Amino acid sequence: MFRLFFRILRKTGNILRSLQLQLQLKAWKSLYKGRFSSGYNFVRGRMFGLYFDASLSKVDFGLDVHFRDYCQVRTGMDGQLKISNRVFFNNSCSITCFHSITIGENCQFGEGVKFYDHNHLYKASDQLINQQGYSIGGISIGENCWVGSNVIILKNVVIGDNVVIGAGCVIFKSIPSNSVVYNNQNLTVTQYKL
Repeated sequence: MFRLFFRILRKTGNILRSLQLQLQLKAWKSLYKGRFSSGYNFVRGRMFGLYFDASLSKVDFGLDVHFRDYCQVRTGMDGQLKISNRVFFNNSCSITCFHSITIGENCQFGEGVKFYDHNHLYKASDQLINQQGYSIGGISIGENCWVGSNVIILKNVVIGDNVVIGAGCVIFKSIPSNSVVYNNQNLTVTQYKL
């Protein structure tokens, strides 16, 4: 009896969540007319956030773009974000686009991957850092790339096709196609007796 009740409750919850996501998608397309578009099967997990500033920034998602839980997409300063078809973002990924970010087809991103196509200016000693603006540069990622968890991708980076990036890397320079990138870390283990 309880099993049936919980099945019905779960199915009802799934239907309501699907309706909520469809309404949210229609609201974004209406609120950000000409600035937001998405292809068929755009999937968002719990607590997905999409944020626009008052500029003419644009977001274009292709077919079968999937964001898992707690992902954030933020555009501003006329930034242009384009994500191609069949791209997957695991939990807690964030994209902050103030200039240009392009992601090719069939890419996968592990948990906690971050994209920043800008950096704070900070050299004017007579001004606060938050008043100095940004330096900006594009990010371009090719097709069929796999980026491990907690990777940070910075401005002025071009990543070719078929690239694998290991967990925890900070990508601050371009990477050619058909490459594997990883941190060359040394792990020291010392045993002791109690």
